[in-house]
Amino acid sequence: MTHPSGRARRLGPGMTAALGYLAMAGSLSTDLYLPAFPDIAGDLGASASVVQLTLTAFLVGSACGQLVIGSVSDVFGRRRTLIAALAVFTACCFLAAASPVIGMLVTVRCIQGFAGAAGSVLARAVVSDLSAPEDAVRAFSRLWIMTALGPAVASPLGAWLTEVGGWRTALLGLAVLAAGMLTTAALAIPESLPPQRRHPPTPRAIGRTMARLLRDRRFVGWVISFGAAYAALMSYIGSSSFIVQDVLGISPFGYGLTFTATSVAVMAGAWLSGRLAARWRPARILRFGQLLALSAALVAAALAATQSLTLVTYLPLVVAFCAGCGTMMSTGSALAVRAAGPTAGTGSALLGFTQFLMGAIVSPLGGIAGTTTAVPATIVMAVSPAIGLIAASLAARAAEPVR
Repeated sequence: MTHPSGRARRLGPGMTAALGYLAMAGSLSTDLYLPAFPDIAGDLGASASVVQLTLTAFLVGSACGQLVIGSVSDVFGRRRTLIAALAVFTACCFLAAASPVIGMLVTVRCIQGFAGAAGSVLARAVVSDLSAPEDAVRAFSRLWIMTALGPAVASPLGAWLTEVGGWRTALLGLAVLAAGMLTTAALAIPESLPPQRRHPPTPRAIGRTMARLLRDRRFVGWVISFGAAYAALMSYIGSSSFIVQDVLGISPFGYGLTFTATSVAVMAGAWLSGRLAARWRPARILRFGQLLALSAALVAAALAATQSLTLVTYLPLVVAFCAGCGTMMSTGSALAVRAAGPTAGTGSALLGFTQFLMGAIVSPLGGIAGTTTAVPATIVMAVSPAIGLIAASLAARAAEPVR
């Protein structure tokens, strides 16, 4: 049955769960192997900053994949594009686990990021296809809760797999999860974009759509705000294993537990944004998350600069910071994709490109002073939501607030 707006079916709990699993492709690909960073460095003879390049390469690939895959899905449909990309993603997971040198691992991770981008960009597009406009914030909050579940599971699982069999075993665990995503896409995800709503398969048509969106100050403001939220989270994620294990002296398994706590905080922030949607405008919810993350990061930076950072002070601050990130990302993505209107695939592509490009820029910055200080990471964690706050203010002025 077709919805009056052209939507093929309603977005139910089962569909949301399946889309949330697919949207975990990016977070699982980063968080599951983070506890293995020291093991990768030792086994392949690479420095901490070079090992962080495997994360940067993945994020650069993801940025490009988001830009291409989202636009392609506006032309050929969501389902076919999703299945093809996840097949490549799964193959790259197995190749990464077999990489004999750090150079090959960096290269494969870049391709893996490109293909894995389909999980998040097309999950967002499908949610936009199937959600009524008034339900968008709540629908995206549910999607982000599912997405944040990935790190909560991935980090302790990755720590356990690393302790049992090293970094290669951890990446093989990711390969098994990727195969599950491919199966889920093939069996559970229908086509949400009917042929009559697709765009002409020409580069010129795709380019015109992108140009129109990039001229929309409201859309661009929400996109930058969302990208800054993701960059804030990636600045934490990219340095968290070194801060907890090298600066605070906690074991890999202990690091996994702290990371699980922050992953739950991201879910709590996304859940809170859905609850607040009934009473607050989306722009106000976004601003609340930005101020929460900014405040927590500033306190953490001050403690790190004075060498007063301990596990007792670090954990509650990063929990509050990650809750703010969850609120920012769930609300920011809803505002941006809604602003894209009927071109949700291209809008989601530009959103994802900005997200991963900004994440790729900040992810290595936390380690520029070595692995014995948390100062650079906490500074980047503070600067990112500040940038998002400015962008959101400009977007809110460009048009009437979206309810």
